[in-house]
Amino acid sequence: MKLSYFLFTIILSLVSLSIHAQIADTDTLKSLTVRKGTVIVDVRTAEEYDEGHIESSINLPLQILADSIKSLKHYEKVIVICRSGRRSAKAKAELEEAGFTNVYNGGGWEHLKSILEVREEE
Repeated sequence: MKLSYFLFTIILSLVSLSIHAQIADTDTLKSLTVRKGTVIVDVRTAEEYDEGHIESSINLPLQILADSIKSLKHYEKVIVICRSGRRSAKAKAELEEAGFTNVYNGGGWEHLKSILEVREEE
């Protein structure tokens, strides 16, 4: 019993680290958000988005992202965000599978919002 709990804890930690390792670093996100041709795509549900979001972002919930991919083709860079970074990691993989090469996982929307606010203060 203790061994299976221990293995479960290790696997859960590795999965968590894997997701967070995919999140773009702060400097990359700062530089991307000032470039023309970059779009921030929030993949949370419409209800979550309505509760709070980054003003310049567009809401394309993960469940309908595949149907909306064509609308993103004219952007040079895509930053995907969600609540914690899990759905945005899935969205990044989905977009890359569809042929996008410049997709970045911005992690949680509040994290990216804090980066944007710091940039405005500089």
